[in-house]
Parts: sequence; structure tokens; C-alpha cells
Amino acid sequence: MDVTADFMPPTIEWYALSPYIALLAGALVLLLVGSLTPRWPRGWYAIVAATTAGSAAVLASLQFAALETEAARTLVKGTIAHDRFGLVAIIAVCFIVVMSAMTTSDAASQGAADTLEPYALMLTAALGAAVMVSANDLLAAFLGIEILSLSLYVLAASDRRRSASQEAGLKYFILGGFASAFLLYGIALVYGTTGQTNFGGIATVLADEVTVPRNDTMLLAGVALLVVGFGFKTSLVPFHSWTPDVYQGAPTHVTATLTTSTT
Repeated sequence: MDVTADFMPPTIEWYALSPYIALLAGALVLLLVGSLTPRWPRGWYAIVAATTAGSAAVLASLQFAALETEAARTLVKGTIAHDRFGLVAIIAVCFIVVMSAMTTSDAASQGAADTLEPYALMLTAALGAAVMVSANDLLAAFLGIEILSLSLYVLAASDRRRSASQEAGLKYFILGGFASAFLLYGIALVYGTTGQTNFGGIATVLADEVTVPRNDTMLLAGVALLVVGFGFKTSLVPFHSWTPDVYQGAPTHVTATLTTSTT
């Protein structure tokens, strides 16, 4: 029996995913082309990063306008929500990247090293943030926040001349690793209780209290772990104890990116 005969691959709406694709493509261009060619003139890395983020914002704006006549829907087997809220958030994230690229370029003009890595990491961080805010599934949300976090870990430690920057990156990485463990354990408990990772599926199961009582111990523990994990990742009170050390040690232009990306 051919088990692949009944397999239906997910329908991919490339245009709806174009803001994410633009951010990913920009990061890959910076990393590949930048590493294979001589050092670019000062400021060009920032121009490419800002242009990429601006293009993604324009694509998101066009889709936002189109949703006036189209219904909101989900993409990639229901894991990504395609609605106006998510598109507004993507536009805001792209604006943050443009501002961050400008401040990083300005810092480079005042003596800091102007390398391509920070700009590529800004774009991958924006990609992670875009996936996170548009997620319609716990695993998609986790994937997005991890892409964002991994980029920010490296950005925090990007000033190789200052030990404080490397210390900030290490602290952020260790605490972020603990937060990721809380998140994964919480997702596992919620899935084990409801049998769903999709937000809509979880809501449907919880609406029927006969199947899963809302005071179920494993469910409450999973939700609590999710709150703790997301609280650490987004520096919510009282899980924000890591922010002073990391913000102080990271380069100033990176701190601006950190504060806006994690709130």
C-alpha cells in the first residue's frame, strides 16, 4: 500500500508570506554576498538592511489594505494567522529594523566596527518577531521567539572589544535557555492535556469542560510554565531581573533593538 498516495502537502500562499520571505532573503543576501565580496563601503550594509525591512513593510501594508475586502485566514496548515493585527505588528517590527540599522551605522561612523553580521541579525530577529506575533500555533510561536532570541543573544555580545558586551550576551543566552525550557515543557503539558497545539483547537477543547476541566492540574501547570517562559523572554515583571545587566553591557544601539523587540 502506497501511504504517500493520500498525502496532501500544505497549500502555500507565497504572496501572503512575502513579508517573511523578504526578511529572510535580505538576511541571506547580506551573509552570502557580503562574505564573498570585499568589504562594502561604509553605510551600505545599513542601506541593504533598511531597504529589505522597508520592502517587507510595504508588502505588509499592501496586504493590510487588501484585507478590507478579504477575510482574515490562516496560512501553512493553520500555523500562521493572516490578519490585520499581525500585519500591523510586522510593519512596526520593520520600522524598528530601519531605525536600528540607522543607529548602528551611525555608531560605526563614530569608530565602531561596521560589519555585516549585526545587520543580518537584525533581519533574522525581525523575521522571528514577525512569526511570533502572527503565530496561530504554540510551536510556531516558539519557533518565532527562538529565532528572535538567538539573534538577540549574538547582537548583545557583538562588541568584541568590550568584555561587558560578551558578558551580557552570555547572561542573556543562559537565562534565555532556561526560559526556552519552561516554554517547551509548558507546550508539552498543554498538548498532553488537550491534544492540540493550534490556538483554535485548544480553545475548542477547553470550551467543552467535560473533555478537559479548566482546573485540570496538568493544564494549569502547562499554562503557568508558558507564562513564566514568555515572561522571561519579554522581560515582564517579575521576570525582568536580567534586563539591567544585559542592557548595560550590550552596545547602545543594540540595547535600543533589545528593548523594542522584546516588549
